[in-house]
Amino acid sequence: MVPRIPRLVLHVGIHKTGTTTLQVALDSLRDQLASNGVALVTIEQMKQLPHERAWKSRRKADPAESPLFRQELSELVSREIDTVVAATGEPVKQLLISNERMVGARMPSEGDTPLFRPVAVPSTREIIEILQPDSTHVAIYTRRQDRLIESCYLWEIQKGLSHSVHQQFPYLDEPVLHYFDLVRRLQSIPEVGSIRVRPFEMIRAGSLAYLDDFLINLDLQGALDFSDFDTNPAANLSYSQRALDIALTINPSLDTKKQKDAVRRLLKRQFSVDAYGPARILTDEERTKMIEMYRPDNERLFATYMPDLPVDGYSSEADTRQLGKVLNPIAV
Repeated sequence: MVPRIPRLVLHVGIHKTGTTTLQVALDSLRDQLASNGVALVTIEQMKQLPHERAWKSRRKADPAESPLFRQELSELVSREIDTVVAATGEPVKQLLISNERMVGARMPSEGDTPLFRPVAVPSTREIIEILQPDSTHVAIYTRRQDRLIESCYLWEIQKGLSHSVHQQFPYLDEPVLHYFDLVRRLQSIPEVGSIRVRPFEMIRAGSLAYLDDFLINLDLQGALDFSDFDTNPAANLSYSQRALDIALTINPSLDTKKQKDAVRRLLKRQFSVDAYGPARILTDEERTKMIEMYRPDNERLFATYMPDLPVDGYSSEADTRQLGKVLNPIAV
């Protein structure tokens, strides 16, 4: 049986919104989180569960294995809570689970229409049902739709695949990336008492400012010591236009992960973004069309869930750049 959890905080992603940066930072701050009564479970820990594949975040989850996953997650959470209690001598106040798989697959596909992240609600509800917290808070981050698609596509090419963005996203012209609908569905889960939505683009103020803003979800903003924190954590690779062109040509000839990793390092080093400019994935026409297509939904998202931010934050390049000026940079 899982020990009592007064408050459960679920950082559900979405993918490509600084989740890795936050998770690495939170893991490095485990001791400080523990001293503030917070137990932490990350995606890397959950990925090690033998039956994680049975979680409802997977479209092909095996219901027969669900009890095994539930038991494994319960044991993992219990261990983390016991560790905090042993270190502090105090009961745990909050459990934080950071796992972008809670909202499902990385990329929109045929199975996602008409809903974006259709497994988000069942997978999130399953975590809550297993842990039975007194209250639940959800934290979710968004990224302007055209930029999310570009980031997802580059990630696939960097892994050694070779296809066009239109092959990966055949529904560019379909409105399946409706964040407002996703947030509304998550908020409709009866056990979710509160939800906080923030734009990934605020990370331009720096990783520390981004992390400190995230800590609002734990009521710990300004409470932790960042002096030993790496202010330049390793970010996901970004290919230049030249590197992307080369990768698309040679990736079909790569057979092993070792080869793919070696080529990725070579392209990053020899054909950097600084020297060759960022890769252009979408045409100007496609980008403008996507921004306009999602404008009403995004404005409703900002007005409803981020009223402290400009409602037109995703309406243009200039408006989105302003989101990077919302947070004050933090120096250590």
